[in-house]
Amino acid sequence: MTETGQRGRRESRRRSTRNRPTDTQLLDAACAVMAEVGVDRATMDTIAQRADTSRVTLYAHFGSRDALVDAVIERELDKLTTWMFEIYDHGETMHYGPRAEYSIESLFDYARRHPRGFRVLLDNRYDDTHPGRRLSATLEPRIAERLRANYAERGTPIDGGADTLATMLLGISLDIAYRAVIVGGADIGVACDLAVTASLAVLRAVEPAQLRALDASRPPAR
Repeated sequence: MTETGQRGRRESRRRSTRNRPTDTQLLDAACAVMAEVGVDRATMDTIAQRADTSRVTLYAHFGSRDALVDAVIERELDKLTTWMFEIYDHGETMHYGPRAEYSIESLFDYARRHPRGFRVLLDNRYDDTHPGRRLSATLEPRIAERLRANYAERGTPIDGGADTLATMLLGISLDIAYRAVIVGGADIGVACDLAVTASLAVLRAVEPAQLRALDASRPPAR
């Protein structure tokens, strides 16, 4: 074995015996690396180095790189959706305009507090297999449910159109967060103000009749 290989093995053994990280510490390290270089480029070597441990330890805890990546994504998805569901519950009695503003501001507040996890969930989110789509699929039904209640209270009930409107509203916030914050490095507060303005404009401009017409235009289910 070469001198370099021997040195690498000694360093790996030292990290392995000196540091016995918890699952949480390993997930934190993996999340940090994935946020910095992207999910696809995050290697076990880089993650082990960030955690000050060895690849052997990572495999012992998670079994494979894919399992480690999945664990990070599941944790970050659970944290964000739990946060948003609590926000939705807290804003339940608000009027729909202030509630929408409160929900959007809370989403961007989460991004401010947890930038690494937020980036992992949204980076490359236009890939249908990416967790960003899972995030949308988890939050949209709750938003649609509240929209149906809002329109029913106003005497202008909508059905499937609420799902479309929920997709539009959540998509505005996530698109602005992705393009402005993640891709462009813009200020989160400024991006949040834009998302609030755009979302409220949609709520004011979209007519219930348009949503019902969209429903009516769909072919009957087979």
